[in-house]
Amino acid sequence: MGNKHVTQEVLLKEIERIREIMIYTALKEGLVSENTVKVSQVLDMMLNELEEIY
Repeated sequence: MGNKHVTQEVLLKEIERIREIMIYTALKEGLVSENTVKVSQVLDMMLNELEEIY
């Protein structure tokens, strides 16, 4: 269980970091820019990974 908590904590921090990058990219390049979409897809994958842990 301890290992799972560490993994979850690391994943949550990484999700927050990616979310901030996505917001910055969207503000700079627009919501439908290729970079914003790519970052959004990475964030989606990470959120799915987090869902699997729960």
